[in-house]
Amino acid sequence: MNRKKLISIGVIFLIIAAVVFLIAIFTADRGSEKYSGELYFFNETQTTIEAESRVIRYRDALSLAEGVVEGLMKGPEVAKHQRIIEKKTKLLAIGGADTGSVVVNFSSEFLTGDSRKDILAVYAVVKSLCAIDGINSVKVIIEGRDITASDGSIIGYLTDQDINLSTDAYNSETREVTLYFPPKSEHVLRKEVRAIKVTDQQPLAQYIINELIKGPQEEGLERALSKDTVLLSVETLNNICFLNFSSGFLDKNAGTAEAEKTVIFSIVDSLTELDNIDRVQFLMDGKRVDSFGNINISGMFGRDESLIE
Repeated sequence: MNRKKLISIGVIFLIIAAVVFLIAIFTADRGSEKYSGELYFFNETQTTIEAESRVIRYRDALSLAEGVVEGLMKGPEVAKHQRIIEKKTKLLAIGGADTGSVVVNFSSEFLTGDSRKDILAVYAVVKSLCAIDGINSVKVIIEGRDITASDGSIIGYLTDQDINLSTDAYNSETREVTLYFPPKSEHVLRKEVRAIKVTDQQPLAQYIINELIKGPQEEGLERALSKDTVLLSVETLNNICFLNFSSGFLDKNAGTAEAEKTVIFSIVDSLTELDNIDRVQFLMDGKRVDSFGNINISGMFGRDESLIE
């Protein structure tokens, strides 16, 4: 065998050894433990977030939290999902993974300027991390500073229970619900009965609002609520349903006094079809507000059938 062939074989062996060495270092760095969980990304229309399964290798609580966030930053693997975190965003730091209260610090590119998309991105981070055993709450900050909602309030620590999504999947059953939508170009309400799949993991009232956001199925009807409306949470106590919307609700659904009344009672009359709801209290980012356009919504609303055809 000539000298050139010996050198070539030697180079090949060195390259193989280097590759094996690098793989060993990478594997050791990521750890030998495997985590099977769910990461959240935008759906096709970017109106909500949906989960996709992912397997992440890790060595400790911090590397697992980092792996989850890095997975979100890389983007979805399911074709129907869309990226939730802007491409140029950098992960600056993660803290508190060993305490159960995690703080995730992103670079300024995380914020797009669209408050609806930004808050859904925060929710994706929170729900993805809270799926890890031992993590109970998550706070997202930008370059060390708090994120503020459109009304100026600070978005602090959030838990998985603070965020309710119609896409959360559990064993389901079919229920019939009654919804109210306005006919086109009219400020009255017409009944639409539809069968939907529900679970015992979320209140039925939440499903009703999500169906109203989706819009009508019957011809001749139109949506009362904007498709960009974001429902944060629902809670019913003593026959009062507390609806917590993102503050964008106020701008996205405002209009004439007649249109705003149609929005309110599309919601209220649909919810009060349920036996356990008599009145509805509207909240925006967890707080009561005085006005929705021309209507004072600081108080509770009971059923009003005067708009129903």
